[in-house]
Amino acid sequence: MYTEKEMTLDALDVTKTEIVGLTQAATECSNSALRQTILQIRNQYEQSQQQIGQLAQTRQYYIPAPPANPQDVNLITQFLSGISNPN
Repeated sequence: MYTEKEMTLDALDVTKTEIVGLTQAATECSNSALRQTILQIRNQYEQSQQQIGQLAQTRQYYIPAPPANPQDVNLITQFLSGISNPN
């Protein structure tokens, strides 16, 4: 029998997997209306994932990694900006 902790963490994992699958589907979709629908569904899954994650943290079932160093965040942001906006 599953415990509440196992069910919560399982739901967290399932929503993460669904988000990845929906992101891939949207990326590969050639129909813009269908792509938008898929992205809306993915956004709903992301909201659910955040709510489940908050529940898991509140009940101490899940302890997230500590926040990244601001310098590291800036470095990665600059790197990704350079990839998305090549000059």
